[in-house]
Amino acid sequence: MTSKHFISKKEAKRIWESMAAYGIDISGENLEVATLKSISAYYIGGKPMIFQNERIIPSVYLLNYRNPSKNIVTVDEGAEPHILNGSDVFAPGIVSMDSNIRKGDMVFIKSIKGYFIAVGLAEMDADEIMKTRKGRAVHIIHFPGDDMIRAFS
Repeated sequence: MTSKHFISKKEAKRIWESMAAYGIDISGENLEVATLKSISAYYIGGKPMIFQNERIIPSVYLLNYRNPSKNIVTVDEGAEPHILNGSDVFAPGIVSMDSNIRKGDMVFIKSIKGYFIAVGLAEMDADEIMKTRKGRAVHIIHFPGDDMIRAFS
């Protein structure tokens, strides 16, 4: 891993704007970056808050630090332990979700207790998921304790 260093305001603005698209306001935050192989981690206050590989991914830490206002999928208590171990989200475990979610969108998995537990990619549009209530709804790309968190914590 490269040593952490603060990024320029111009680069920070790019990250701030990418998070703002999900309703996550981190504008004005000082960001440090470290890189390992092809993944970068952006830190706020010493915690890895954003990862970047082929896409920019907010960490579960960031979701719980600055709650997103869009792309939220809430799951029941039965689904939570499986998701925390990296399992995908299946439609029957979804309690509610943002109706604007489309296939391929990045989504933020929230427990019924109110905290965020994972980040994923929608496998179907929200209306299809809630109508059919069948199949894999979200492919998980980040969860607490995954390789990205372990590498940068």
